[in-house]
Amino acid sequence: MAIKLNTSEVKQYLLKIYENPYVNTILKGLGLLLAILLVLSIFLRIFTRHNQIQPTPDLTGLQIEDAIKMIEDNNLNWEISDSVYIFNRRPGSVISQNPLPGTQVKKNRRVFITINAKNPIKIEIPNVVGYTLRQAKAILEQEGFEVGMLSFRPDLGLNNVLEQHFQGKSIEPGTLIPKASKIDLVLGQGMHGERTGIPLLIGLKMNDAVNRIIEASLNVGRIRFDETITSLKDSLDALVYSQYPAYIENASLSFGTRVDIWLTLNQSRIPVIKVDSVYYKPNAQQEEDEIVE
Repeated sequence: MAIKLNTSEVKQYLLKIYENPYVNTILKGLGLLLAILLVLSIFLRIFTRHNQIQPTPDLTGLQIEDAIKMIEDNNLNWEISDSVYIFNRRPGSVISQNPLPGTQVKKNRRVFITINAKNPIKIEIPNVVGYTLRQAKAILEQEGFEVGMLSFRPDLGLNNVLEQHFQGKSIEPGTLIPKASKIDLVLGQGMHGERTGIPLLIGLKMNDAVNRIIEASLNVGRIRFDETITSLKDSLDALVYSQYPAYIENASLSFGTRVDIWLTLNQSRIPVIKVDSVYYKPNAQQEEDEIVE
């Protein structure tokens, strides 16, 4: 049997319930609670978006105009922190960046960019004659240069710099040359047939391997990458999986010998090495992703 409800009677009944002081208090309390929850939800949503993190885009190789647009499209800020001149890179292109590509950062984080100058930036070459190879390398790098080819001649000053050359010619200290130029060094090789050990390069990144080769009084030969290397960032992260001459304990080389290296991102290609009668496999240190404030 259907019951017919009069609309006016329903309204009067609900009004009567609402006018009850106990019910009225409860309803007002629920309304206030809902309002607080709504405001809190909106605040949390805004706060979460404000602190939202995102990966830094890869700017390497882009023209500065394109790099700036990409940075701004990602709600980040930018600053050109330095410029160098590398003859075989496009003028005005991005050479490096900080934070590195893929680094997790917050909105409005400033990205520092190093670009390739459109014209060579010239600076004075320091005097490294009379210093040891290690000292000369540190001085040149501090001034913005790189160590180039090493050559040797008989001299009592083992590994001491006898001459400094640029583009095949002797160069006087104070001469203005392009920043980041490679400075060739002539060093003493001793008088009794001294030799140097073969450095262990397996498992090292390219820059570390190059430094170890030079510090061993040897020259960097060919640098080859396998099929896993497809970008500049890949080449910087790659590890040496082969070298020639190969590492042999207690073996030695003539000063200035060229050392070739092959690099990969494939960890399985890194071989097991015997050092001090112990076999081990060099591994790259795995760094956890950090959020940069």
